[in-house]
Amino acid sequence: MGFYKLLRHLLHSNYRNQVKNVVDKRNNVIFSQRRYLYSSSKFCVKMHMEHEYNYAYSIMENKGYALKINFDDKMRSSSVHSLQDLLSQNWSQEKPKKIFETFPLLGQVCSEQNLCISNKIFDDFIDNLTDNLADASDEELKSVFYSLLNWPQVKYNRTRNFIEVWVALEDECLKRLKHWTYDEMLMFVTLFYMLNIIRVSDFPHKCLLRLASKAKHLTPAQLVQCMFFIGVRKYSPDNVHNFEVCISENFDKFTIDELAIISMGFFKGKTPIRNINFVENIINKMKENSSQIHEISLIALLSIIHYSVKYGTDDTIYNLLDKLHSEIPRLSVLCNVHLGLLGTSTSTLHKGCLNAIADKINASMSEARIKDLERLALIFGTLNYKPNCKDLFSNIIKEFKKPEREPEINYHGRSFACGIANLGLLGLYDQELIKKVLDPIFLEKTYGKYCVTYGREILTLHNIATIFFKDSNISPLSDKEAVLLAKKYTYFLPDEKFQKKFNTIERIFLDVFDILNESRGSGYVTGGHVISHHPRGDIILCNDSKGSAVSVRDAINNNGLLWSPPDSKTWIVLVIGGRNCLIRNTNIPSGQYSSKIRELKTLGFCAELVIPEILARCETNDAKLQYLNDLINKAVKNK
Repeated sequence: MGFYKLLRHLLHSNYRNQVKNVVDKRNNVIFSQRRYLYSSSKFCVKMHMEHEYNYAYSIMENKGYALKINFDDKMRSSSVHSLQDLLSQNWSQEKPKKIFETFPLLGQVCSEQNLCISNKIFDDFIDNLTDNLADASDEELKSVFYSLLNWPQVKYNRTRNFIEVWVALEDECLKRLKHWTYDEMLMFVTLFYMLNIIRVSDFPHKCLLRLASKAKHLTPAQLVQCMFFIGVRKYSPDNVHNFEVCISENFDKFTIDELAIISMGFFKGKTPIRNINFVENIINKMKENSSQIHEISLIALLSIIHYSVKYGTDDTIYNLLDKLHSEIPRLSVLCNVHLGLLGTSTSTLHKGCLNAIADKINASMSEARIKDLERLALIFGTLNYKPNCKDLFSNIIKEFKKPEREPEINYHGRSFACGIANLGLLGLYDQELIKKVLDPIFLEKTYGKYCVTYGREILTLHNIATIFFKDSNISPLSDKEAVLLAKKYTYFLPDEKFQKKFNTIERIFLDVFDILNESRGSGYVTGGHVISHHPRGDIILCNDSKGSAVSVRDAINNNGLLWSPPDSKTWIVLVIGGRNCLIRNTNIPSGQYSSKIRELKTLGFCAELVIPEILARCETNDAKLQYLNDLINKAVKNK
């Protein structure tokens, strides 16, 4: 039996009055067993509305197609009724209509006296209310939703009595769902949103599934509302692609703000837009309205473009950044960070934008959150660019070290650790910060007791400390922990013996391996992971002092630990690049590749990057071999 059905079964069974206290370990709140509570934190959501959703909903309200709701005004007018009079009646003998009419009055009185709905004195009334909801008309059902706003706000959606009411409302809505029109469905989903229970209720999900299956019959206004609720729920129905098709077909009917709501739905629903023409239309619309876009809308639009476009084939992203460059001074720190992130997925470097963003944020560094500083380091690290603002990175490091940042670091420990790791992409390593992150107390507080929960950033900082600060007092991970994380975060080396569909970079790896293996001989070329925080393996070779190939068959350490050249011979590592391994329209490697080559050289290897575009232009294997040999010679020369 599912959670909600079990809850209703317990509430409406003969065991309703068999009360047994259950301690909620997370909140130390005592609940009764007749209000059956699921212990997962998923069902313990704080009762507040996020600003971006309020803004998005206000757009739909102003357009006139969304239900008017007011989160601040809870109709708390003075009541002539006393609490004692309302509770002294025998509600089990009253007609449902009177119960529904009394519920908002009771809420008004309790609001004035600051009595929460969870108080046990309301148990009897709530039980009678939920028992009679089956007899409520649709309008009366709607009134119960509104009446809940009359009560003082509860902290959690599973607060006793409150959960009984909304679960009973959900059951009734589910029963009536198949009889409602599209507008009625959306209206009741709005009521779940109004109470901030939309993420923990089954009803909105069932509605969105049904509406997605009928997407071609929905109006543009209904499509916008559907995407808004997908964004709020942060979960997309399986057939969400139907919405994309219909929205794309009706693209010209949406304003830039409505497109922002739609984008928010795709992004927060973790669904990239598949149709690249749809994305290009959004970009063109942004260019046309660049000076009027509200920054909340702009963040949503930038997020879905960044999420959907992973490989650049033209200058579309660069041109958009060029257009938005002049808007940077009016934008907040958060919006500027999202603007900077736009170029990272396609390795598009717009120096003007990055310099302006650096100047803007450097002047407002105290306003930046730890998350913003983390992303800022990622932006400049990925694009392998140091802006004209020379103090930017030193100021970021100073912010990370400020004592007043400590509460935020404690709450967002992983963002803090990622920020320190991201600075390493630019070769910026701060011993004090790395030591703080690798401290066992910090690790347990942030990630938990077991190392299997550590993120890749911890393995990265462990390896950085091992490579660059061998003689420091930084305490790295144990070998056992490092090996476990290496197994978690590295990919298997491509092998033609295994029948699978290889992706582009794996096919390039096999191609390079086969060409060199044929040229140098079996056993003289191998693959392996030298640095374990980089997920993909590399081609490893060895030459003697005369430049002749040396066997590497038994010399490779692939146990997950860092390793250096085992002897004085010339050890060469060829790093296989992906499609975005170079900054667009330059010969500069992106941060992930440049940092890998820097780390390999520090360990004592000769390292160079195999660029897929150049390799693809070689029409024959002989031409490819010549290119690879040139890379090997270059690696040895630049050691």
